[in-house]
Amino acid sequence: ESSPGDAWSRASWSCQLVDMCAWLAFASAQVLSSVWASAKNDPGLQDRTHSFQQSVALHGDEHLTNVVVWPNTPGATFDAWADGVADPMPYAYTGADARYDPPASLQNYEAAWALDERTRKMALLVLDMEEDYRSQVSSAIPSSKRVLDAFRARGLPIFWTNWAKTSAMGGGGTDRFYGFRGISNGENPNFVHKSAATMEELAPVTEIEKAREIKSLHFSKFADRHADGREILMPMLDELGIDTIVIVGSWTDICVLTTAYEAADRYGLDVIVVPDATATGILGHNAALFLMAHVVAKLVPSAELAAFIGSAPASILPVPVPVARLEDSSQLQLALVLPGGGRAVAVALLSAAAGLALVAWATRRRREAAML
Repeated sequence: ESSPGDAWSRASWSCQLVDMCAWLAFASAQVLSSVWASAKNDPGLQDRTHSFQQSVALHGDEHLTNVVVWPNTPGATFDAWADGVADPMPYAYTGADARYDPPASLQNYEAAWALDERTRKMALLVLDMEEDYRSQVSSAIPSSKRVLDAFRARGLPIFWTNWAKTSAMGGGGTDRFYGFRGISNGENPNFVHKSAATMEELAPVTEIEKAREIKSLHFSKFADRHADGREILMPMLDELGIDTIVIVGSWTDICVLTTAYEAADRYGLDVIVVPDATATGILGHNAALFLMAHVVAKLVPSAELAAFIGSAPASILPVPVPVARLEDSSQLQLALVLPGGGRAVAVALLSAAAGLALVAWATRRRREAAML
């Protein structure tokens, strides 16, 4: 006969067996099941043109027209296929395991969209053209100013960023990459050492423009946040309804590159990079332009872009909406942005309101005096 202890032992073992089977089933599910990303709330998959699916239905069976196929010539290196754009590599990977053997052919893609193919709400981003970098990126000033002037003339929105990270803020991945040396002598490029002010030639002038200048701590200008964790740049662009950004500034292979990639991939924006209005202090300028042109951006020279904007095409839409100041403040300051002569109208309305308030105050004072 079995004792109560034996029955308890068998029951305990059964429970353990059930638990083990449940754990194995759960573990198997984790191994066999994939985690699927969802497009439901993904801004990068938002169709800002409201026509992409319709275009797929009409042209999805056609061959690509925005690709060039490069043959893999025996003995040629990857840089030889860059059509004169990519920088020669200053170093080489050696060893059999490190060698990159391209396939029989490689594809170079470029933007399938045309600048004037649809209506656009455009904003200009002037990235990190600050005094600390003048000696390294001054070549980009004239072309950047050409584009800046064209945007100002059309009353289109402009945003500025200034690299403002100091070593006291450091500790992240990029900080560890560049290291903790070269701080006092200004050698470390990951930190600002002198002035984070925008170069005078390109600096914001009006109060509205100054409210759109971001003191930045990240390579991607979409990564900067307020003290409470809110994003800074993208909510402002969304408020304006922006679907296309134009990037000028520095450094081409760091902030320009990462901002362009994130704008297109994470936020679903069309990206224009102005190649002659970008510059850098390190080796990767041409390589970065090559990558952006063949992955996420349309490269448009400054003269061509300024002429396009200056021709006042109907495809460029105005953006007459209130814009809040970007920096944290106890009082939210609003500035009304109106294209063309709209600014004069706004000033006149504000002046009239102030005059009426003054008249009302004087009338009230006279009535109070008469009652005494």
